[in-house]
Amino acid sequence: PHHVTARMADLEKRLAGEEAAPMNAEEKKYYQAALESLPEPERTHFASDTEGVMLIVRGFANEKDRMAGTIEAIKMISEWRERNGYYTDFDNPLPGADQFHKWWPEKIHGTDKFGHMLQSLRIEELDTEKIASLADDQIERYQGQRLKAYSHYKLEKTRETGMQRYKHTLIIDLKGIGMGMLAGQKRQTVKKIFHVGSTYFPETMWRIYLVNPPMVFRAVWAVVKNFLHPITVNKIQFCGNYKDATKKMMDESIPMDSIPEWMGGANKGITAFEYIQHFTSKK
Repeated sequence: PHHVTARMADLEKRLAGEEAAPMNAEEKKYYQAALESLPEPERTHFASDTEGVMLIVRGFANEKDRMAGTIEAIKMISEWRERNGYYTDFDNPLPGADQFHKWWPEKIHGTDKFGHMLQSLRIEELDTEKIASLADDQIERYQGQRLKAYSHYKLEKTRETGMQRYKHTLIIDLKGIGMGMLAGQKRQTVKKIFHVGSTYFPETMWRIYLVNPPMVFRAVWAVVKNFLHPITVNKIQFCGNYKDATKKMMDESIPMDSIPEWMGGANKGITAFEYIQHFTSKK
């Protein structure tokens, strides 16, 4: 209905405005306390990533005990960063990263009307069996480097446009998913990859478009969405086939030259691995 669409448009506009806003006095209080909770050299390392600290402060704003939640989160994320060489990730190519990106390729495309980066992932291009052969710490390291690259890309866009954007939109082509992907070792592998983003990169997802979703997905979603917050529900969009998805995105003011070529748009995209190589090859 029109009034629901209008309400969602107003909500989006408000959320995009909050994302673009600089930290307020209250947020700065949590920001300072979070940094001060870290031992050295972790504190100095994390302080070099102002945006990263702010995302934790904003990502845990609705915790019952916001201060405790924020401090617990930054300690956990900082420890993970130190363990995974986060601050030196672009110093040299990671051995074996080329294979990881070959087995789980992702692309960066254009932007939406608010300036959010579009990222795409196609299920039929994944080789989850090969990914499953990697150790957990390898998966964390490779995926952590890729997500750091996305953060860097968004920061570059922010500097170019003057509009702060730290969230992005994910387009997942579910064609070829099959039930095998939803069970056993394959499911665990997919879970491990997404776990890195949801745990160590809070407050970074704007929207998820699911293209070619099987009927079972729709049936499960129809039940699950009743238990979720409207903001979360609005983030996940089911799109039908490529034509339907392209139309839906264009209706939501995403231009054709931002939409991936593989679904009928005009944006060829750059692989995440190519983007990472811009940094590692300069060293």
